[in-house]
Amino acid sequence: MEVVRKYIDADSLMTVMKLPETFRNRRLEVIVLPTEEPAETQKTAADIERAIESLIGAVPYTDMSLSELREERLRKYENFN
Repeated sequence: MEVVRKYIDADSLMTVMKLPETFRNRRLEVIVLPTEEPAETQKTAADIERAIESLIGAVPYTDMSLSELREERLRKYENFN
């Protein structure tokens, strides 16, 4: 982990952020650390392909329309806890 440490005049930092008045006309030490937030992961083409392949067969092929299939599933699982 990289850390940046610098000494600066408080007056120049007060133009960037609010600081207590007791810091005015003093030298301050500024330490900058990265946050511990997880980096966003990028989806690769292989990840997307695996997700699509996992869906194959999830809905059986029938001559039913989507609304008919929905109604059939709702009736099948209406008493399921």
